Amino acid sequence: MSGLKNKLRIYIVDDHRIVLDGLESLLNREEDMTVCGVSEDAAEAIANFDKLNPDVAIIDIGLRKSINGIELTRAIHARYPDIKCLVLSQSDEEIYSERAIRAGALGYVMKSEATKTLVSAIRHIMGGGIYLSENMKSKILMDVLHNRPGKTGPLDMLSDRELEIFMLMGEGYKASDIAKKLQVSVKTIDTHRFHIKEKFNLRSVSDVMKYAIEWSKSN
Repeated sequence: MSGLKNKLRIYIVDDHRIVLDGLESLLNREEDMTVCGVSEDAAEAIANFDKLNPDVAIIDIGLRKSINGIELTRAIHARYPDIKCLVLSQSDEEIYSERAIRAGALGYVMKSEATKTLVSAIRHIMGGGIYLSENMKSKILMDVLHNRPGKTGPLDMLSDRELEIFMLMGEGYKASDIAKKLQVSVKTIDTHRFHIKEKFNLRSVSDVMKYAIEWSKSN
């Protein structure tokens, strides 16, 4: 029992069961780590934190139920500042990693690299560091050296939810499809699309859709 108490307690939030199972198996193989809980949605995770008391929360950025991964990270950081958050994603690191860090995450791991880097990323943030890929660290360093703001262009104007919707539009999803995916009303999606249109200074939502698709193809 004392050995279990000394283990690093990890909670995983991902809405794909196969990912949860794979990560749980990966981490439980480490002698000093134990997965104390898993959830497929943010609300369940937050409800469990008080009783399970994790040291680290691994959060999928692309959660589709209630709030997304960045919003969940922000909520955990505000409510449980001692829990270290590590964001897991298959989305472009250059677009999302800075948002994740600003939300309170201490690291960003690409899902494609998780089997190779997740354990070392956890150890790194538990040691007081911030974990990013070598490519991303180099980019940020170059931004600092050349006094560049480090923004991602017009997408930086968008809120986390607006960016999520813009990316889905780029994949060809209509408002009704996005609403179903994010489990919100079509009216809510229409409001977000209108705000995106205004921020990009475009004439119509159709123009936003065209721009999103063009952007998606070029990135």
